Amino acid sequence: MNLRQMEIVTDVDKLKVDLQATFMQYTTIKKWAYIVHNADDTRPHYHIALHFGGASVDTAQVAKWFNLGFTDENGIEHSGENFINKIKGRWTDVLLYLTHANDTQKYKHQYDPSEVIANFDFETEIANAKILGDFEHYSYAQQLKYVDSLPVSEKAKAFSQLEKLWRLQCQCLSLNTDREITVVFVCGKAGAGKTYYAKKLLSGFGFDYCISSSSNDPFQDYLGQKGMILDDLRYMDFELSDLLKILDNNTSSSVKSRFANKVFNGQMIVITSSVPLRYWYPQYRFNKDDTLDQLYRRINFYVKVEEKEITVYEEINGKGDPDGTGVIYKNELYELKKEKSNKKLDVMGAFDKICESFDGLPF
Repeated sequence: MNLRQMEIVTDVDKLKVDLQATFMQYTTIKKWAYIVHNADDTRPHYHIALHFGGASVDTAQVAKWFNLGFTDENGIEHSGENFINKIKGRWTDVLLYLTHANDTQKYKHQYDPSEVIANFDFETEIANAKILGDFEHYSYAQQLKYVDSLPVSEKAKAFSQLEKLWRLQCQCLSLNTDREITVVFVCGKAGAGKTYYAKKLLSGFGFDYCISSSSNDPFQDYLGQKGMILDDLRYMDFELSDLLKILDNNTSSSVKSRFANKVFNGQMIVITSSVPLRYWYPQYRFNKDDTLDQLYRRINFYVKVEEKEITVYEEINGKGDPDGTGVIYKNELYELKKEKSNKKLDVMGAFDKICESFDGLPF
């Protein structure tokens, strides 16, 4: 049987070769890792994981490499292929099994990763293997990147598994009645640095983030990131009731999107807009149901970005204006823009050199 990856399981006292020398002798073995299981309810035995890269190797040949052949009590010779197992899942599944880190082995003795000997960074590869389905620590987007890093032979299966887990996660999130999100409203003129500071804010918290793709479908590219930038948002982009649901800390609600409804699975939403909050949804301004107050209460911070300074407020009054004095910070973009303007190439000077100036009228 020809395989690209396989596992050898044999008792310690039956292995007759020097493992390190064998690995070095057969360069077809691209990646290897092994451990002795000596704390199980069975005899001490080796688990040896072998990966041949893009090549396929006959199990009979591998049995000869590791001298696995034997003669039974009846005098019948065996090739030793029975000690070789096909890896049915991902390569990382067998790596997890080496230390009993799989979910199915959690009640068995847990071996320390340092007990595994390998010709690659075993602990890093194991850590990456645990990413799939861990939505508490990794977004769907980050897990997609991990799937893309897998060998081609494993990608399709891993992606299918991830999709199912993500759909389940979204269903569970829709039942969540106790989420915690922080909403920041950033207002300023075009070019003042609203999006720049939205990105820096989310990066400062260590959040990966998505920037809204377009006004007609802001959540189209959202893939479970911890942060969301609703960039250059206009109040017309959402019905007020929909926006209130998106920003609600009590219930996770799905957001209408062209291809599939999305559930925000993050911790911070940053809204940037050149239109001050007080001008949003004017049709509700004199509503006796205090509808706009619901919107204002959902916004935790109001940030005004001006040419030279930024002011951050923690309170918003009943008119949608920032309340209090706020904390003033220097807008670093002001100096950066001046530096960039000084570094501009002299395009006019270049044309003076490559073209003859025209002083008169063309006709």
